[in-house]
Amino acid sequence: MNELKNKVQTLLGREVSNLEKLHGDASYRTYYRATMDDGSTYIVMQMPEGKHSVSEEITNFNGTHEELAFINVHKFLARCELPVPAIVKDGSSDNILILEDLGNVLMWNLVNDKPVEVQKEWYTRAIDLLITMQERTDQQSDDSCVAFKRSFDETLLNWEFDHFLEYGIKARSGKTLNEEDRATFDGFTRTISTKIRHFPYGFTHRDFQSRNLLLKDDRLHMIDFQDALMGPQVYDLVSLLRDSYVALPSELVQELVKYYAEKRDLDEKKTLKKFDLVTVQRKLKDAGRFVFIDHVKNNPKFLPNIPASLGYVRQAFSRLDDCKDFYEILKKYVPEWQ
Repeated sequence: MNELKNKVQTLLGREVSNLEKLHGDASYRTYYRATMDDGSTYIVMQMPEGKHSVSEEITNFNGTHEELAFINVHKFLARCELPVPAIVKDGSSDNILILEDLGNVLMWNLVNDKPVEVQKEWYTRAIDLLITMQERTDQQSDDSCVAFKRSFDETLLNWEFDHFLEYGIKARSGKTLNEEDRATFDGFTRTISTKIRHFPYGFTHRDFQSRNLLLKDDRLHMIDFQDALMGPQVYDLVSLLRDSYVALPSELVQELVKYYAEKRDLDEKKTLKKFDLVTVQRKLKDAGRFVFIDHVKNNPKFLPNIPASLGYVRQAFSRLDDCKDFYEILKKYVPEWQ
């Protein structure tokens, strides 16, 4: 801690009176709040050797880029005048960044266990931000931004389905799909991936959810955007409304999907079907990822979120008539559905 404190003091050229480690999630990065001698505060992002230059999620980008993905994507979002924390000092050569302190008010704090009317207000505001992000990034697409060089292609979408198979079923329960069920699984997942790949694509945050949105000066700000890529238009909407940390009433979710479709001048029924297909893909992946984080990173804190993720998938299946057989196959291997 003293070594990090000295690095921060050197970068800022000021005395640090306190360095407080902040609660983290599944990231390789570690965050601290640095309090200066005058009471001002900054956020310190510390990155481990060998991890900071790559995406924390699997991507299909095999090239190289000179700067951190966080800095690269930040520059693009800032050019689009989107609300992201300012980079105060770049100490990436020493594995740290010093960022603007956005405070402690996560959107999660504003909506978790709150009345539906309150949830609707904040999720509507978050959707407005999402739409603004989509519109501005569409208008200012930039090949210098790494997000435009990687995408959810079918290979990546299928890898995430198989990630659920490996961790959400086999590692979690010890079960393995029999030959017939595996063939059915492969057939349905590949078909879904092909359908998703033909949806309208655009800049995608990839983890646009309540714990990555912070309120400062009555404005929601985005964090953890370093894994951004090109993805289906509804992907971030699924991340937001099918949040593993906040269970929204089904009626409210459908109302918010309708709001998004109307604001983007999209067909409501078609948007809802796309939303459901991406929900199946994203939330199965999340369920598997939570087990992976436990087994590989020795972090079990996300395991309690698996039932909610699987519940979202079951709700989506209930509206997808052409996926009934897929659901029946998975039902044999998913305890929450039995």
